[in-house]
Amino acid sequence: MGNATASVSLSITARDVLTSGLKAGVIPIQFNNILELNNGLLDSQIDLAWSASRVAMPASATTNMDLHGALTDSFGNSVQFHEVVLIALRNNRVDAGAYLLLAPAAANGFGRLASSKGFWSADLGADTDQGNIVGPTSWLCLYDPTGVPTTPGTVDILAITTSAVVGSTNAWDILILGRSA
Repeated sequence: MGNATASVSLSITARDVLTSGLKAGVIPIQFNNILELNNGLLDSQIDLAWSASRVAMPASATTNMDLHGALTDSFGNSVQFHEVVLIALRNNRVDAGAYLLLAPAAANGFGRLASSKGFWSADLGADTDQGNIVGPTSWLCLYDPTGVPTTPGTVDILAITTSAVVGSTNAWDILILGRSA
């Protein structure tokens, strides 16, 4: 078991401005959530953390990540996720229309819905349609405290595909948190 922990904080304050009536003025709308993911193997806990930054990635290219054995940490050790709790992806490209697609890989794709757990549809034939678009300078965070399982050689490959937009090079940061068992 690893020793990873994480603290995730999301705080959004929107302001609804009413210009007339008895309630005229600024009404704040708040959404606050702080997650403490302590070290362990139970729901809402993690023991593995992996991150990477990619720069100078070509257009219309796919990067496949094997979540159960092909990733290595900063010490060169193999990282084998049994369950993934959180995926955060930031698109560092600024060109209009230069998106990233985060999705299950075409073969052995990770995160399809199975047994009420997953990040994407269970439709195996729709892999090219599944996933999430992350636009220029945008970010995406997927979180499931119960963990989305991987299965070596069957459902453990996560893919990031770059758009065909030419211009500055594609670049992104990714963080994956989860459990080893």
